[in-house]
Amino acid sequence: MKVIAKQSIFRGRIMQAVMVASGIAAVAAEPQPRAVADALAAPVLKAAGLASHEAVFRQVLAADEAADRAWGALSSKEALAAHQNRLRERWIASFGGFPARAPLNARVTGSVAREGYRLEKILFESQPGLVVTAHLFLPQAPAFKPPFPAVLICCGHSGNGKASKDYQRGAVLAAQAGVAALIYDPIDQGERLQLPGKKPPNNVHGHNITGVSAMLLGWNTARFRIWDGLRALDYLQARPEIDGRRLGVTGNSGGGTLSSYIMALDDRIGAGAPSCYISTLRDVCDRCGPQDAEQNFFGQLAFGMNHAGYLLARAPMPACMNCAHGDFFPFDGSQKSYAVARAVFERFGWGERVAMLDVPGPHGWKEGNRAGSVQWMRRWLRDETAALPLDLPALRALCASYDAKLADCGLQEPEAWVTPTGQVRDLPGARSVYDIMRDELAAVEKQRAPLTGDARARKVRELAGIRPLDELRAARTETGRQNCEGFTAVRQHFALPGGVTWPAVSLLPEKPASAPVLVLAAGGRTQAVETVTAYLAAGHPVMAADLTAVGEIGACKHRFYGSKHADEGIGVMLYLLGESLVGRQAEEILVCARAHAAAHGGGRVILHARGGLAVAAAHAFAAEPALFAKLELADAPLAWSEVVRRADRFSFALCVQNALRAYDWTDLCMR
Repeated sequence: MKVIAKQSIFRGRIMQAVMVASGIAAVAAEPQPRAVADALAAPVLKAAGLASHEAVFRQVLAADEAADRAWGALSSKEALAAHQNRLRERWIASFGGFPARAPLNARVTGSVAREGYRLEKILFESQPGLVVTAHLFLPQAPAFKPPFPAVLICCGHSGNGKASKDYQRGAVLAAQAGVAALIYDPIDQGERLQLPGKKPPNNVHGHNITGVSAMLLGWNTARFRIWDGLRALDYLQARPEIDGRRLGVTGNSGGGTLSSYIMALDDRIGAGAPSCYISTLRDVCDRCGPQDAEQNFFGQLAFGMNHAGYLLARAPMPACMNCAHGDFFPFDGSQKSYAVARAVFERFGWGERVAMLDVPGPHGWKEGNRAGSVQWMRRWLRDETAALPLDLPALRALCASYDAKLADCGLQEPEAWVTPTGQVRDLPGARSVYDIMRDELAAVEKQRAPLTGDARARKVRELAGIRPLDELRAARTETGRQNCEGFTAVRQHFALPGGVTWPAVSLLPEKPASAPVLVLAAGGRTQAVETVTAYLAAGHPVMAADLTAVGEIGACKHRFYGSKHADEGIGVMLYLLGESLVGRQAEEILVCARAHAAAHGGGRVILHARGGLAVAAAHAFAAEPALFAKLELADAPLAWSEVVRRADRFSFALCVQNALRAYDWTDLCMR
């Protein structure tokens, strides 16, 4: 009887080959697909749908609260400085550090005069060939004289980047107050679309495509984005009109994210005012789910870097936290992080150096936030003591009275373009973040030594976070047995300490005659009816399991940027904790395989995985090869190296941080 598809590796991905005969005679009462389907569909757990999300979220909650408490435990300035240094070192290491500084090759491509300021169109290279487009707003005489203090304005997720009227307005306000402002396009926004075509991936979608490839190389989308900002500061310092000792940073939404990072990482920043970003990671994950690729760092909660940490990483550097009452970044989370930061600032006598400016309304850089942020810069960059304290009622009122028609610099596309065509990719010699990552992959593959035997098992366990089998002390609970036509169905569930309880169904033929089989399907065990039926008919005892984020325990609380399944959001929460969903699922596979083998004579298990679970199955197979007779895969995803080469959207749930420097997941399918 034909039972299962074998696989072969071809050109970097697993390809389905041919159906092969098992050579085992069918048992007398052959199980029927309908009976198998009914057995697999019967619930094992009560109210299990969100179990995976809830189990992982409990870890996020505990780690985030512990990070807050760590700030509260610092009793001296020396202890604070040591904690700050440790966090920043761990944080930078989490995304692979920064590239080497190279010449900026900066030039001005145009200039526009406005009342009270001049706007210059700027190009510079943050990495060789990686071109950044920016507008520099310079105050004009006679009201102000150079050298001017300067503020870096980081854009949020506006499709037109720096040309957004809301962000231009912030730069105009700064320039009119005597503070130069540089506003620049993020990758995949404005003039910096990174992929070719008329409608290439852009904005958040583009950042997530970058993020998957970066993750596999031990990097992060934020590595590119932060470095763009740091090189923008280099550019400001190179301008004779700018006082490079008086620099600040602000921005909204995704720009609030980046301004939080830059003020926490760069010692040149003398004041920060991030807007509509800082909340708590626990509230964000609970209310709307983990955000896009640049907003999460590998293991940051494990080593204690959370949202409050961005305000405190360089205390007593002045930090004004801006937020909106109706933001999707939860406002009550903002209040929690501010309370943590304020307590530290006040403990050491720096209370005037931290503030929270909150305004009514939904997410967005409101006029009150912009005006208040400029006041903050005037105080700390121009030493205008009268600029503070902030008049919160007046600033809140500005949000309601502001007339958007009067605000920006009046420069829209294509006038706002810095490049001739409106896209840096059209410039001679221009490179993309994908070119940089492909080059890195080529260098990695050239240096990477093949892994075999125990060395491979150790490296796989280290990177994916898979514990040795003898450390996986799992509880198994049988919840029922049912005699069906041609087989017996056994319902059971497993649990590892601190993890989710996951369900499995064993289907036992009347006359077992072959090796035990563990069947896994990315869509859940109910998607494996045909495979399970075929194995049963050939005399194999079969276990079908739903792992973390799969099937019976895989309901979505929040969709992760278009993902159809819960696994990606859960995978990103684990990423914050320094873990991988691949590793967690691999451990669960090992527990199931061990139990299934023990129940059927201790023989090796045939491991069959379909869809995305092929990646976790390959890791389990490589981590404990003695447990398995063979690995069989169907409908498996791309090899990781192909994801990087093609710049394809790929699931974060199927990735292991930094793994490509040691192996591709497809390498693990062979003994």
